[in-house]
Amino acid sequence: MLFRGQQGLLPLEKVVRAFQLFSAEIPDAPVRLWIGTDSQIHGGTTRVVTSITAYREHKGGQSYQYVQVLERALTLAEKLDVETHMSIEVIGKLRELLNQKLIYWELELHIDGGNNGMSRLHLPRVVGWAESMASVYQYAVRTKPDAIGASRVADRYAK
Repeated sequence: MLFRGQQGLLPLEKVVRAFQLFSAEIPDAPVRLWIGTDSQIHGGTTRVVTSITAYREHKGGQSYQYVQVLERALTLAEKLDVETHMSIEVIGKLRELLNQKLIYWELELHIDGGNNGMSRLHLPRVVGWAESMASVYQYAVRTKPDAIGASRVADRYAK
């Protein structure tokens, strides 16, 4: 799994290293990692982008994206399922790496759905799924309008 960002294509371990260097620029600014996935249909395919963003409140951020193209157009329910699955998969690998390196950063899983629009019909299912894994991987779950990692960052790269 390679992530595209400011330093080109990197494996997850090097993304963590890039975030460590980013964090060291302002050592007293706490870093939170947002993991979010968004997808867009392009003709008969679906572009799925999982973004990891290191965010320092009012002091900037840095992000890396993992991009996949699925060879069919997904329904809204399928898109939310795939997006949630990818975010949980990445957050699990990320938490494992952070634990190995004894790094503690807050993790947030951002779901690209909220109480408005058609996604609200599927939100209880995917939020329940994400929350069921939250204690295992130690993360908080956010939905729109607080799911910036999915609704703004990943969305930007999925288009």
